[in-house]
Amino acid sequence: MNFKVNFQKAKRNYMVLTFDDEREENGKIVEFERVIHVGMPKKRVFSALMDMQDIVDKRDEAQTAAEKNGANREIIDELYELTAQVLSNNLKGEKITTEWVEDQLSIDEIKELLTQYASFANGEATNPN
Repeated sequence: MNFKVNFQKAKRNYMVLTFDDEREENGKIVEFERVIHVGMPKKRVFSALMDMQDIVDKRDEAQTAAEKNGANREIIDELYELTAQVLSNNLKGEKITTEWVEDQLSIDEIKELLTQYASFANGEATNPN
């Protein structure tokens, strides 16, 4: 007996994120609304989350102020990288750079984005449909 699974017709849900952004048009900077449809996390995002946990553990084990500061800097860098990876998992397949995330979002905004993304991913994972 043969089984067929067609992933092309699978229903996929996306989290819709809207940002104020700028781009150059005819030599002028123009503001526009950038909409990114982010999908469910893939393996690389889960791996990045695990890496983040390792860094947090390293900070907790730090003995000196210098070690803690270094670990905090590493956490911030990883947060921006993780956010870029999350945003790059989008419907258009557009690569979102860490530099763009650094220019766009504060640490508080990243925290909110990742909290909402976790809720989205958890909700989709538990959705029976």
